[in-house]
Amino acid sequence: MDLKILLGAVAASMALLSSFLYIRDIFRGNTKPHTYTWLIWAIVTTIAFLGQWVSGGGPGSWATGVAAVVTIFTLLLSLKGGYGTKDITNFDKACLALALVAMLPWLLAESVLWSVILATAIDLIAFFPTMRKTWHAPYSESLGSMYADAVKHSLSIVSMSSYSFVNVIFPASVLLTKFVIIGEIVFLRKFKKVNRF
Repeated sequence: MDLKILLGAVAASMALLSSFLYIRDIFRGNTKPHTYTWLIWAIVTTIAFLGQWVSGGGPGSWATGVAAVVTIFTLLLSLKGGYGTKDITNFDKACLALALVAMLPWLLAESVLWSVILATAIDLIAFFPTMRKTWHAPYSESLGSMYADAVKHSLSIVSMSSYSFVNVIFPASVLLTKFVIIGEIVFLRKFKKVNRF
């Protein structure tokens, strides 16, 4: 079996594991997804997957495809009573508005490169409401899911059929943000006196 196919399958499996951990924690009441973040992620992860697939990402795009499906499911859960966070601030609304405005040139771009660059930038903006929420409630995110996501994105990059800026920018930027939010959660849980919710 080709090594990239094997790594792509493992990355897709890690996407499923990460999603299972996150959704399990939602149903247990331990994790509260931020609706604005997941709305933006549902859109951009789907577009990033299509961009990777069209650009020859091959097995390296499988994890992003799995993530796109699960992101849409998580968005739907966040809209259902009691599962999503009620902690929506003006800052969160501004991030959502900024991401939606940033989507206009992205949607008008007739270039896969610019579509993926703009989708990645929008995805990064979407992290801010979750990072703000996590600052105040570090137990509102699933740490195990974050670790699994970091492994998934690392494997996704390694298993790309062809390496190009288009194929690597999205998983690399998400990997970086996972490291940041993992650091935030670990630091806050260890050093900051916080309530669980």
